Amino acid sequence: MSGVRSNVVRLCVVALAVALGFAAWQVRPVSGQDAVVRVVAPSIWPPSGGIFEVRIEAEGVTNLAAFEFTLAFDPAVLGFDGVQATDFLGSTGRGPVSCLGGVLQPPQYDIFSFGCATIGADPLGPSVPGVLAIARFHPVGTGPSPLALSHVELADHLGEGPTPTVVQGSITVGTSAATPVPTATPVGGTVTPGGPTSSPGAPTATMVPVGPTPTPTPLPPGYEAVGLVPGCNPVASTYPDNTPIQTIADAVAPSGILTALWEFEQGIWLGYSPQFPEVSDLTEKDFLAVVFICVNAPGDFVRLVV
Repeated sequence: MSGVRSNVVRLCVVALAVALGFAAWQVRPVSGQDAVVRVVAPSIWPPSGGIFEVRIEAEGVTNLAAFEFTLAFDPAVLGFDGVQATDFLGSTGRGPVSCLGGVLQPPQYDIFSFGCATIGADPLGPSVPGVLAIARFHPVGTGPSPLALSHVELADHLGEGPTPTVVQGSITVGTSAATPVPTATPVGGTVTPGGPTSSPGAPTATMVPVGPTPTPTPLPPGYEAVGLVPGCNPVASTYPDNTPIQTIADAVAPSGILTALWEFEQGIWLGYSPQFPEVSDLTEKDFLAVVFICVNAPGDFVRLVV
């Protein structure tokens, strides 16, 4: 991803430097607490539904002149149909807009990078919420797929920008509307070309009733099994504070049914995907914290008896 940053965000900085007659050789990101970049997608998509859109939205930006991101998904569930920028980055009259990326990366072809930049010093870029880009997918299988953002960068005309909070997304293909997975809902107010208007909101999750299922083998003393049904099950973890998320994932049985773990913290969804652990932002769980355990078949969550 460092190459994409060099080719996209640095393009904006170097071009501005040439225009102003001085040298600028590096992008200087700065920390910030207000910027948010999120995935907005349908919670569920019917198998015969054809192509659907996934929007990458941003809020809390100031004089935005460049952006980039990487998005990962499950190629056994989704087929990639391309990604394009909206007119948001050039909406203030700044331009031209140059974009790079949008090509699937081998060997697994389950991740792509995309970024765009504008050139010049005037006018400044947008400072309002908006849709950065739209990616299109079609179903190739059934079940859940993460839509996992990583390596998200924002920059103004000087190459500076906040480190944004990232809100992940997911989609389930070919399941009942009664069992959606947690996903972000649209925010902001920018109309994308040919697309719907974003509406205010926050991530939502549907709670699926938890029912007991037989545990295949006897549990060690001090442990109990919480039954899981297909979908996302809200369960309290009884493991100690700062338990690694891999421990929580390993407590789901039988092996192979876990599709995602989610936590709603301070208004933001944090997620863990066993398929994409390197881009997961949920890394640990505390005692009695609620975790949404998403599975594709009945099973159990084995936890300590309190």
